[in-house]
Amino acid sequence: MKTNISIITLITIIIITTLTCKANLDKAVEIEKILKEAEIETVAATKAATKAATKAAAKAETARTATDKALEAIVVSSAEAIKEAEKAIKEAEKQKEVAQNEKERAEKEKLIIENKTKQFEAQIEKTRKQDLTQIKLMQAKLELGHKIQDTATLLMKYDNDYWIEPPDQFGLHDRTSNNKAFDVLKQGPNPYYHSDNKGTRKKIYLVFEYQDTYIKSLGEILNKIAKDSYLSPDQAKQKTSAHDQANDLLQEIINNIHEHFDHYFNNAFRIPSNQQNKIDSLELSGLQELLKKFEALQKIRHTCKMYATKIYNDFQNDKNKIRTGGIKKIEEYITNNAYRNKFKGAIEQIKTLITQINNIIYKT
Repeated sequence: MKTNISIITLITIIIITTLTCKANLDKAVEIEKILKEAEIETVAATKAATKAATKAAAKAETARTATDKALEAIVVSSAEAIKEAEKAIKEAEKQKEVAQNEKERAEKEKLIIENKTKQFEAQIEKTRKQDLTQIKLMQAKLELGHKIQDTATLLMKYDNDYWIEPPDQFGLHDRTSNNKAFDVLKQGPNPYYHSDNKGTRKKIYLVFEYQDTYIKSLGEILNKIAKDSYLSPDQAKQKTSAHDQANDLLQEIINNIHEHFDHYFNNAFRIPSNQQNKIDSLELSGLQELLKKFEALQKIRHTCKMYATKIYNDFQNDKNKIRTGGIKKIEEYITNNAYRNKFKGAIEQIKTLITQINNIIYKT
């Protein structure tokens, strides 16, 4: 850069000198000398500049070569790095795919396990419910058996032809006293006390569960009514409406007892084998319904026993003179307490329940 500036300066001086010294020929030699010196200096400067430029070019070439090598190294290095990177990416993608497959497999296995677990739990629950239903079924059968058992035992006693009846027929017949209930009552051509009517008497005993206290309590009331209705053959002409009223009431009470036997004991609780087979084949819901019906039957019977106990207590306490008074007092007591309607209503309820029981047992 400095050499170039000197050349320019020299040229400028030459031009100025030439323009200024045109007319001065005397100084031509001096100018020529100056020019030669300048030329020599210029050549030297040019050589120096050329040498410097050559060195610079050599350095530049060296630098370029080094740069190219560096770039080439970088390119090679980058290519290898890219290859390594691509390889790493492919490996990573492969690992990712493997991981994804493993995840999917694990999820499938988990789903399979969950489904199997649900199926197992469902089976356990189904088995549990079946077992529970079976247990409830057995409990219902046992409970029904217990409800029927006591009455069935009484029916077995009733069916036993070898059962020994008390000689006084629980105080309802006594030739040496005034206990005339079975003397007044008749079944067919013979009075109740006759041996042919033992089965008929047993119906009365069964309704009062073969218990002395209950039957004798009934006997006291029946004998009181029978006394008011009984006339010896030589007193037949003395018969009054009161005698007829007493006899009708006595027969009405006995008829109600027989009707209670027929519907409650003989129809509801006497269960033949074919009917028992039907009961054994019932499902839980049917057995539970059947239990409710038998519970209702027993409730009605309990209510009837309460009525009978109340009547007997009132009789013992001579309420409204029903023990010491005549048949009219007893009739008034029965009417005022609506006992006819109560006992008839109980019979109708029993009939309805028997129909419902048969519908459950023989349901198709």
